[in-house]
Amino acid sequence: MARRPHSVVVADDHPIVVAGMRLVFGGSRFFELVGEASTGAEALVRCEQLRPDILLLDLRLPDLPAATICERVKERQPDTNIVILTAYPEEMAVRSCLKTGAAACLFKDANEQNLLSALMQVVHGRGVIDPRIAGAALPRRGAAAPADSTLTARESDVLTLIARGLTTQEIADEAGLSPNTVKSHMRSVFRKLDAHNRVQALAVAKERDLI
Repeated sequence: MARRPHSVVVADDHPIVVAGMRLVFGGSRFFELVGEASTGAEALVRCEQLRPDILLLDLRLPDLPAATICERVKERQPDTNIVILTAYPEEMAVRSCLKTGAAACLFKDANEQNLLSALMQVVHGRGVIDPRIAGAALPRRGAAAPADSTLTARESDVLTLIARGLTTQEIADEAGLSPNTVKSHMRSVFRKLDAHNRVQALAVAKERDLI
């Protein structure tokens, strides 16, 4: 039996962008565009109604900050993966979105293949951030690192498996641990790296030469 396509809601106030997304998803077997919004308020309603697998969210909508939308969506529909779309590398705004639950951030000029590939990674639990704005995933320079910032051997193993793009279940299988134990190690890794999600953790780990 064929798996249903992953459902997508697009929230963008530029009609050309939305029209382009219709074309992209109209030709995809793996993703289906189920809703559109041109404001943050509409995006919240669509996510409440449709509970999509993915919300493609414009970084700059006319009524609400993207970080506020991220926070509200993750509170109400925690299983919805939020992917930020932006035309400019606005570091502070991107950082706020990642902190409040966004799983990825892509430039609007991403081609169809790269966009669909990134979305497939996201629905499998992997964070994606365009290298041109990767600095936004890092904590502010000069921020104090936690006193116990040294990773244990097991935490280092988990971090390495995260870097390979494995899901929580795949990490558990690979390391011979339960998923709950993996989640516990991941929380510890995030805390020690002052990161809020996988994207930030990997960015910090690379900066510190941990991976």
